[in-house]
Order: sequence, then C-alpha cells, then structure tokens
Amino acid sequence: MVQIQDQRRLHPVEPSPSCPREDDAPGFLARCNEVTILSLPHTPYMKFCRVPVAAAISGALLLLPALLPAAESVDTAPSASRIRSAATAFLDSLTSDQRKQAVFPLDDPERKDWSNLPHTIHPRKGISLGELSPAQRIRAHQLIQAGLSSQGYLKTSGIMQLDEVLLHLSGQDKSEKPMFGLRYYWLSFLGEPSTNKPWGWQLDGHHLALNFSLVREEVAMTPTFMGADPHEVRDGLHAGWRVLGAEDDKGLALMNSLRPEQRKKALLNAAAPGDVITGPGRDKSLQKFEGLPFGELDDAQKMLLLSLVDEYVHNYRPDLATQQLDRINRSGWDKVYFAWAGPLGPTEAYYYRVHGPTVLIEFDNNHAPGRTDGPINHIHSVFRDPQNDYGEDLLRKHLQENHGQKKP
Repeated sequence: MVQIQDQRRLHPVEPSPSCPREDDAPGFLARCNEVTILSLPHTPYMKFCRVPVAAAISGALLLLPALLPAAESVDTAPSASRIRSAATAFLDSLTSDQRKQAVFPLDDPERKDWSNLPHTIHPRKGISLGELSPAQRIRAHQLIQAGLSSQGYLKTSGIMQLDEVLLHLSGQDKSEKPMFGLRYYWLSFLGEPSTNKPWGWQLDGHHLALNFSLVREEVAMTPTFMGADPHEVRDGLHAGWRVLGAEDDKGLALMNSLRPEQRKKALLNAAAPGDVITGPGRDKSLQKFEGLPFGELDDAQKMLLLSLVDEYVHNYRPDLATQQLDRINRSGWDKVYFAWAGPLGPTEAYYYRVHGPTVLIEFDNNHAPGRTDGPINHIHSVFRDPQNDYGEDLLRKHLQENHGQKKP
C-alpha cells in the first residue's frame, strides 16, 4: 500500500488491476503491470502502462520540462516580454513622486533586503499596495501575474489575503498601525525595465517575497519565499483554507514512502530547526548536500520527489518552469538530495529539504511565533537556485559577454 497526496489529504491507494481510462481524473497513482506512475500535477495525463520501470522513470525525467499546463499555453508571449510590459505599465501609472519611491539602482541593498517578518518588525522600502489607487493596484496585479502561473498567482494572492484574515484573528483590525493586512506589501524596482540592461523587481511583505531579475530576454525567479499563518484556517468562513497545502502534503507523502533504512539516511535531526535555514539574509547558509540521494529512491519515490519539485517550479509561467527544470536536468538529478528533520507530525514541528546544484527547497511547519508547544500551524518555505539567485548567473554571463569582466 502506498500513500499519495490527493488534493489536500493523504489517502491509501490500492493497486489497480488495469490501467485507468483516459477520461479518469489525473493526479492519482496508477499501478499497471508492476509499474508505478504518478501523474504529475498541472500536466497532461501520463500513460506509461506496460512500460518497463527504468524506461518510465527515464522518460519522465526527459519529458518533465515539456509537461506544462495546456490552458496556459494559449498566451505564448515570452515571460521576459510580458514582465517588461507589465512593469512599464505599472511604473507609468505612478506619479513622479511615487516612481522615485519605487525605483532603486540595480546594486542597491534593497535588492536583498526582503523579509518574511511583518512590516512593524522589518520596515520596507518601495511603494505599498495600500498607497496605490484602485487603477494602480490593477496594474500591480498584472505585473504579479506576468511571471507567475495560475497556481503561483493564486498562492501569492492567497498569502496576502491570508494576512487580512490574520489581521482580524489578531484583533488588530481597529489599530491605527496594525502588524498585518493586505495593504502592507511593497513593490520595488531595481533599475528601469529595459531590453538591454539588467533590471529586476520585487514584491515583499509578511510571509511573501518574489524576486524577478531580468537580463535582456532571460529571467531568474529566485529566491521566492512563501509562508502561511495559519497554515490551515480553523475558524470562521475561511475554515479549511490551506494556501500551501500541496507543499505540505507532498513532502509528507515522500517521507512516509521511505523505508526505515532510507529514513535513517534522510533524517538530519530528531527535532526540526526553528525556521528555514536559507531565509532572508542567509543566502549561502547551506553549502553541503545532506540526506538521501535521488539515486537511492525507488521508482515510485522518484516520482513523488519529481512531483514535489514540480509543485514549486510550476508556480512560475510555463516557459520559466521549463527553464528551471532544464537547469536541474543539466546539473543532474543524481546530485539532488532529500532530507528531513523532526518527527512525522502532526503535533510536532517538522522540516524538509530538496537540495542540488541548481535547486534548493526548504519547508518548515512549526509552532506559532513565540511558542514552543501547542499545535503546529505555521509554514515557511523558500525556493532557490543556488547558482542563479537574483540572476547572479545571468549577470555573470552578461558582464563577461559585454564588458569582459568576471563577476565574483
């Protein structure tokens, strides 16, 4: 019996005597002639029945970058062009004073000064959603959507809306300067939108940081921070809402699938760390690969890991997701490791990590701030490309090609 994530909950799935029909809902585990295949989320239905296991896994690795959402392929404009146009339209909607407030030099410290903390603890620069008119907010959301897939945009807008829920749950909705709320997310630009000069933009607020860096027609999308407090809303009209439920469920599904000897190798510590390790200001904190290597997973477990990575990568538009998966493929899945810290929950904090040369995912489900007991219902996650955060790889190539310089 294998446990697999179905929507928001884990369910035991028994082997099926035959392949599912084409009109069956995708996303379930299909076991056909000893071959276990997971239909990846947001991808066309995968029929690998009667295919040898090794060939199935090999084929999945090769096909993964191409398995993209059909509904989103209608708009074929490259993401760099979309982002540049949306950024220009947003900046043009600002007053001259607002524009000065929003735009910084490319090398300004603001580029890396994002945080997951509320604005009352970590003040932000740039221009906040609360300072914009309705028309300007529409332009802001068009910019946010320009680099994200539908799932990525729903998570992003959900995190911001969840902060509004937290505002009411905290009883601060009557405060003159509340800690939480949808108003307190800031947009900042590093350089001006350009077709030939490096530039970027950032969305920064409580539990959310998006960083897009552009060099000509190339885009880097990391680091991305997403968090949720509460992870699952348990009261009121929003009860049951889990903005980052898939990230949680898929990590648990993979850990639950490991055999005892694999768990021993994956386990970093009996207790989870207090937070993700490569959070804001800690870009290079993890230099060593630890845990269980990809090559020691069985076929079904490999598909679970691919599905987990897919959940993070496909927060971006299809061409950007393909680009990031290509980078992971080129650096080699055999260099990717899965690691865990803490028990398997649900009452104690736990943490997982996926780490390779061009991918770093950290996820932490912990206690409420300031507490070390009680229910765990507070998520932090970060997605990074260790070689290309803030477009460092793109900038390095740009300097070498255009100025004969080597960026350290």
